[in-house]
Amino acid sequence: MPGPPLGVGHLRVTGGGGLASAFDVDRLALASVAAANLAHGVAEVDVARVVTAFTGHVAVDGEPMPKWADLSGYYRTRDDRFMQFHCNFAHHADGVVRRLGCAPTREAVQDAVLTWDPLELEAALIADGMIAARLRTLEEWHDHPHAAAVRDLPVVTVERLGDAPPRPAGRRLRVLDCSRVLAGPIAGQTLAAHGADVLRVGAAHLPSVDVGVIGTGAGKRNAFVDIDEPAGAATFAALLDDADVWLDAYRPGAFADRGFDLDRLPAGAVAVQLCAFDWAGPWAGRRGFDSIVQSTTGVVHAGTTAADVDGPVPLPVQALDYATGFLAACAARRLVAHQADVGGTWLARLSLVRTRNLLVSLGAPKAFTPAPAVADEGSLERFDTAFGAVTVAGPVGGRFSWGPRPLGADDAAWAAAPD
Repeated sequence: MPGPPLGVGHLRVTGGGGLASAFDVDRLALASVAAANLAHGVAEVDVARVVTAFTGHVAVDGEPMPKWADLSGYYRTRDDRFMQFHCNFAHHADGVVRRLGCAPTREAVQDAVLTWDPLELEAALIADGMIAARLRTLEEWHDHPHAAAVRDLPVVTVERLGDAPPRPAGRRLRVLDCSRVLAGPIAGQTLAAHGADVLRVGAAHLPSVDVGVIGTGAGKRNAFVDIDEPAGAATFAALLDDADVWLDAYRPGAFADRGFDLDRLPAGAVAVQLCAFDWAGPWAGRRGFDSIVQSTTGVVHAGTTAADVDGPVPLPVQALDYATGFLAACAARRLVAHQADVGGTWLARLSLVRTRNLLVSLGAPKAFTPAPAVADEGSLERFDTAFGAVTVAGPVGGRFSWGPRPLGADDAAWAAAPD
């Protein structure tokens, strides 16, 4: 990425802890957080805070929040392998049950899965717009056409979209956060922790998952803006015109189809786009989440083999989401600094599958004993919120000015004129 030197040689690593995995998740986590901190001028990383951030710890009134819906998870297939369904959004659960023609229980879904050829079921659900993945081996994924399409992509690609005069350095950044679930929201929350005015916008009718909203909402404001309505589109256009960073973590084309393609980015701004399976190859734009990318690209199968257990063993945390989010925050901050030096309008792109490739490149899977990821008590923060007494992972750098707020709780306007 262009931009000022990160100063890696000045990085100070403190604390301890780790995550049990066949892959070097610890190094991926530390590197992504270090990049985000260094981009913001913070030359220290506390490992305990890194581990805690990646656990995604969320508790409300002392009770941990569940991270998975009832039908989400792994199901044995008739060839004695496994398939994963991601059903945290209710319409995805409904779609799986509708395709299988069964009752909405894990037992009924399991029985129905056994009647299908797994590849045919995967293809049918993907065609329905659902989220499913047959667990592939590393070797099977290596031979897949989409793996070939994304294999040599860098973790972050940067493109200069056009000319523009430099914007003033040192101002408070305005970040238009268009994201849901984890990777994009983590990027926005990280920028907020370092002082940016982050406004998360989304339409009220779009589904959300409470644990994600709470776990990634500290320091942000949240507004409803429906760009499918003329008034909402006008509001969004006005917000975008005054943004320094546009964080777009929806599926590729979602905004372009509604009149907000990259040509609509204001001169001198930075766009940071994130997705699951990238913008090139036969699966370009395919719906996906961290766990689905793990399943379909061989990571889960390799973890299962390395753990020598019966049943799927994914990464201990949603490491692809978190690492991609921190790297996106790094890219945004570096490109803003670069723009202040040389001008221009800029685009950075990241994807979960690229981050997966980075993780796998750090070393072959090794035998290990699975263990739950445990948050460090001293790395948690507590807030009184509209959700109740909330406990979440504290910032890995900077500070949270307030706790998470409900979606739609704030006006669709910037907080104040930039400094």
